[in-house]
Amino acid sequence: MSEDLHTLKDHYELAIIGCGPAGLSAALNAKIRNRDFVLLGSEFCSPKLSKAPQVDNWLGFPEIGGEELRQRFLDHVKEKDIPITLFKVTNIYPGPPYTLMGKEKSFEADTIIIATGVSAGKLLSGEAELLGRGVGYCATCDGPLYKDKKVAIISYNQEGEDEANYMANICSKVYYIPYYSEILKLDPRVEIKKSKAKKITGDQKVEQLDLGEEQLIVDGVFILRDTLPAEQLVSGLEMEEAAIKVNHKLETSMPGLYAAGDCTGQPYQLIKAAGEGGTAALQAVKYLDSLKSADPDEVVSIH
Repeated sequence: MSEDLHTLKDHYELAIIGCGPAGLSAALNAKIRNRDFVLLGSEFCSPKLSKAPQVDNWLGFPEIGGEELRQRFLDHVKEKDIPITLFKVTNIYPGPPYTLMGKEKSFEADTIIIATGVSAGKLLSGEAELLGRGVGYCATCDGPLYKDKKVAIISYNQEGEDEANYMANICSKVYYIPYYSEILKLDPRVEIKKSKAKKITGDQKVEQLDLGEEQLIVDGVFILRDTLPAEQLVSGLEMEEAAIKVNHKLETSMPGLYAAGDCTGQPYQLIKAAGEGGTAALQAVKYLDSLKSADPDEVVSIH
């Protein structure tokens, strides 16, 4: 059911980021309304749901297992011929149209629904302050900037090993700090550090990574989480208590940009996420209709 990157177009009406309950619900509603959209996700949608032994509050399905419910979600979108494109967004540039950047490709969308769930872990001390000045979220994107320099890669999953191996061919030194257990295919030139990162320091740019018992002198730090923090994904996005701030229409502080599910804050409930995903899609459709009816020289906001 996953879609290859080669099929990705240069422009869509709507991009949905995330394939959990909120993202799948949004995609379903976009499909029903015959919109030109793309659903971006990972190979394993909604791992948190798969680990739930039982779900008691999903209307109409009392005491259903989490994995069974997850499969029902995926079967539903498959039946509606909605593919999931395996594409990790590393940055979003404001619009409209918005530009969604990835490791190997970029494309535009008139409107976006962020349904990325809750990011693993809090921001490191110094991460936000030094973003773009040595701190990044895609080593392969910025690799050439670090030729013959020292970098550290903090990774929450095994995908980070590919990026570390790539950087080993460019940098004079690569440190790898894994936040998972089993390392599979790491280049022997990459030095593994088992300590956890405490903070990133530097005056005008990254100079050091603090591991507590050890200080690494580096020129760059790449942090590879399963989900990027929303405030780092979109510069200038208004947040509230570490969640994306939205109104009852799921509008964010930026026109044409919506958010749904756990990324909008508590309560972290499946039924809330699915409901918000559907609502966000309906509002995005209204926004698209307003773009078509507006003066092309005007910037439209429906706040």
